[in-house]
Amino acid sequence: MIPNYMQYWGKAKKDPKQSGPDYHLLVYHSLDVAAVANELLRSRGAFARSISSYLSLETDQFRSLIVFVFALHDLGKFSSAFQKLYDHASQTLLKASCPAEYDGKDFRHDRLGLYFWNEIRQGEGREVLGLNHLDQEQQGNVLEALMTLMNCSLGHHGKPIQLGELRTIKKRFVDVDHDSEAATEFFKGCSKLFKPVIPVELCQTEEWRKRLEQVSWQIAGLAVLADWIGSDKSHFHYKSKPVSLEKYWEYAKNTAIEALAATELHKVPQVQPFLSVQEHFGFNPTPLQHWAEKVALDASPQLFILEDVTGAGKTEAALTLTHRLMQVGAADGFYFGLPTMATSNAMFSRIAEHYLQMLSLEGSKPSIVLAHGARDMNEQFREAVLVPPSIDTDYGRNDSTATAQCNQWLADSRKKALLAPVGVGTIDQALLAVLPRRHQSLRLLGLNRKILIFDEVHAADEYMFELLESLLAMHLHQGGSAILLTATLSKKQRQKLVSVWHQAVGINDVVLQEARFPLATLATTNPDKPLIEEPLDSREDVSRNVEVKFLSSISQCLDKVLRAVSSGQCVVWIRNSVDDAIEAFRQLQELHPNPEKCLLFHSRFILSDRKKIEGAVLDTFGKKGDQSIRAGKVLIATQVFQESLDADADIMISDICPIDDLIQRAGRLHRHTRDAQGCYQKGIKDSRPEPELWVHAPAWQDEPQKNWLSRDFRNTEYVYRSPGRLWLGMKALKDLGAIRMPDEARVLIEAVYGEDAYDRVPETLLDQEEALVGEERAKGGKAKSSVLKWSAGYCEKSAEIWFEDLVDIGTRHSEIETIEVLLLRVSENEKLEPWVSDERFAVQLSTVKLSKNKYANKLEPVPESFDEQLNQLEKRYPQIKYMQCWCPEFDERFLYDQRCGVEENPR
Repeated sequence: MIPNYMQYWGKAKKDPKQSGPDYHLLVYHSLDVAAVANELLRSRGAFARSISSYLSLETDQFRSLIVFVFALHDLGKFSSAFQKLYDHASQTLLKASCPAEYDGKDFRHDRLGLYFWNEIRQGEGREVLGLNHLDQEQQGNVLEALMTLMNCSLGHHGKPIQLGELRTIKKRFVDVDHDSEAATEFFKGCSKLFKPVIPVELCQTEEWRKRLEQVSWQIAGLAVLADWIGSDKSHFHYKSKPVSLEKYWEYAKNTAIEALAATELHKVPQVQPFLSVQEHFGFNPTPLQHWAEKVALDASPQLFILEDVTGAGKTEAALTLTHRLMQVGAADGFYFGLPTMATSNAMFSRIAEHYLQMLSLEGSKPSIVLAHGARDMNEQFREAVLVPPSIDTDYGRNDSTATAQCNQWLADSRKKALLAPVGVGTIDQALLAVLPRRHQSLRLLGLNRKILIFDEVHAADEYMFELLESLLAMHLHQGGSAILLTATLSKKQRQKLVSVWHQAVGINDVVLQEARFPLATLATTNPDKPLIEEPLDSREDVSRNVEVKFLSSISQCLDKVLRAVSSGQCVVWIRNSVDDAIEAFRQLQELHPNPEKCLLFHSRFILSDRKKIEGAVLDTFGKKGDQSIRAGKVLIATQVFQESLDADADIMISDICPIDDLIQRAGRLHRHTRDAQGCYQKGIKDSRPEPELWVHAPAWQDEPQKNWLSRDFRNTEYVYRSPGRLWLGMKALKDLGAIRMPDEARVLIEAVYGEDAYDRVPETLLDQEEALVGEERAKGGKAKSSVLKWSAGYCEKSAEIWFEDLVDIGTRHSEIETIEVLLLRVSENEKLEPWVSDERFAVQLSTVKLSKNKYANKLEPVPESFDEQLNQLEKRYPQIKYMQCWCPEFDERFLYDQRCGVEENPR
């Protein structure tokens, strides 16, 4: 006889015209997912062994337990309410019955699965699992442990299930007799098929149950991954003819091998032997790189903090450490996180050219994936995606221009991207793993057995720093290592990071001793040797001595720019706000003998124009520019210049800003050594006069008035909020007369951020400083309340609320709420269209982020007469419905100028 659980569908075709069966039986899909999990755990041996060992289980026992639980992930689909969602004429499927006003859309099948699991564990489940010989408390302990696993399995849609009012399910959604019997019978069939060995004795200890909760995050990620792959109908074809579970299981196991082969997830890359910095990069190592290739390493979790000047080769040092850590078995891949999309694009190109010296894969190349919001517009990333042979394409698998490759399945989602052996992207993609957003567990799984490399960690505010601490602690518990890169980090921040690492493994605080710079810090989990601090030398050609002088008015700045232009130099003036940058740009254009040589670069351009401007900036101020191109050029920019571009200037002016930002900006002054013709040559003595940094700042006051900053620098105070810290930085610069790197890096940083810095803030500026300290604590508190409560395990108690992907629980705190605004124009035939015409990326290239209160809320809406056209655009570009649309030609107050971006109409 055909079991009643064969009367339930699990997947159904949306288009009845497609070939093959109209539906896939529920029990078959359940076994598909179990088979994928089985193969993942079999092929990813190190992952399975690490969790099994942590739980004191044999690997096979752990695998059979997980496969059994995952086969039950869709128990909720046995409900009549869910079955009613598919209107069919089949004679073998259940004719679902439940009250007409209720259906499965009201109560998701993952929560409905909890109802059936409760029925099973309170009924026949105890006998089937062999628990009847235990007393009530012992049975309770075992069922508590199984509930931890079922939370992972039932929560396979990326969020833990909400317990809710389970009593209401019976009446509303379930045919109690038929549905419950079918679910129970399938449970019995899976128990017979997989023969899970429940670790009854281990379940009796609270410590073991807590360990199980700790690894539930990775198990939950595995459930999401297995469900995604097991739902791929290009491999798991729909089958509606009943066969035994045993027979279908053999088919599912073979199909899982094929499905995983299409993703490369079943393969663990082989680590190539590390030779030397000279062999891998083609140059003699810097002191930092030499330390990275010689320091003793093992497979235990380790935290590295590498501090050195700009241009000292921190990236190559990090890759050297990563290569060596993988070689000793500490990891199977790495993720390189950077502060911006622009910097991650640049890093992707560098890593893509190098990573094949680190990893290899039999029969193909290991995947490398770019992970950020605009990655599909990166030409090199798109070129790297391997398209299956069945799809017609101009790009061939063996095209010689490919410098990297990534599997198409991995490439189609930023959530999946972290699963690739090598990932490059923004730090945000990793930090999202600690926030309660859908599919968080998949991100965390992707970081498992990877080295995390984060650049420019000094740029993190209190909010992001708190998220970073949570991620580091969780990554350590996964057995992972991390490498943090920075040019300027206060001792207080470094101590905090080291303490987080040590506290996560129960090592008492180890106080940092070393204050020299450059410095390599290594925090281990070895209580006998928990900390290594290694002072280093810096390469002579990257050591810097930048004289600092001050200008106190706009007219002085303009005069300095024009004098430099007349002598054939190129100039960069970094302003602290977009409005200030636009104002300076307009004034300079009126005074410059060749206005077309003036460039403006900030964040309020649509992406299309920003990319063009960025290209023009790099052509002039980058390595390829020479004197014939650079002479007389002036760039007015905001903070985007210091964060994103490998460029340098002959003369630089900077609005006063925090000392660490100022050091970053000064790093773009004479960044590239140039000969007499202005051509870049590595390692030569720069032919230009000694660099000078001109700081545009208020006139110095030993005893500043309360409005010392705000009187003439209102926007600067609004951006940085702390006139006290800016005053401390200015005092240190006046006392030293220069930025000398590396000799006085610590002096400058500690003068502003040291333990006693607050005591040296002038009394007149203390009110603002205290307000800022309060804001920073509030940011840290907000982040701390937002991060997941790891100790609770993967369940609803780990967060007050779990968010969907589109809900903004972000990785960066901002006082200014921004909105994505899509610029539209009216074409010659009176049709609305995106501002930029592009076959693939018209919407992305026509989009800009604007302050909600200052701009977006004040923009004129598109006239109602264009409503129908807007509806048509939404159908063509579905992402538009999440954006605000704006057509500048209908707005008298604001305009979009390709030279200046979005601004209030100056006319």
